[in-house]
Amino acid sequence: MFHFRLQSVLDVRERMARLKQKEFAEVLARHQLLEDEIVRNETALARATRHADEVKRSSPSLAPLGLFGNFQRRIKGDMARIQEHMREQAQELEAKRSALVEAKRAQRSLEILRDKVRARYEHALSRQERAAMDEVASNYHLLRQSERGGEPTDLSADG
Repeated sequence: MFHFRLQSVLDVRERMARLKQKEFAEVLARHQLLEDEIVRNETALARATRHADEVKRSSPSLAPLGLFGNFQRRIKGDMARIQEHMREQAQELEAKRSALVEAKRAQRSLEILRDKVRARYEHALSRQERAAMDEVASNYHLLRQSERGGEPTDLSADG
């Protein structure tokens, strides 16, 4: 039966890779939320701009336009804050991605080693099986010869 002596190390590396994958996914999800928030803000700003254009055409009052200006400044400030968070998230995302790649590389190197060791084991096992089958066939052949009246031969494995 095949036993990889570094299996416990491989198991640890697999767990580490899964942990790094989870951390990367969490950061990616936070980054996606920020992108979604930017899209919502852009949509709200576009809707408010259309509304302000309608108010300009239909009303002589400037009060709604002042409110629109305040809203526009607030949204743009929020978007600048979100962009800054996104830059920070991008740096963290890159760090997590690098850690994930390194963990996967370490895991894969042990998997390759395990596969090579398994192939050598299976090759040696196959060689042993062939040798055993050759010996059985040889003994069978000698037995059949002796049954046909040939010379009696020694059937022992010693020679």
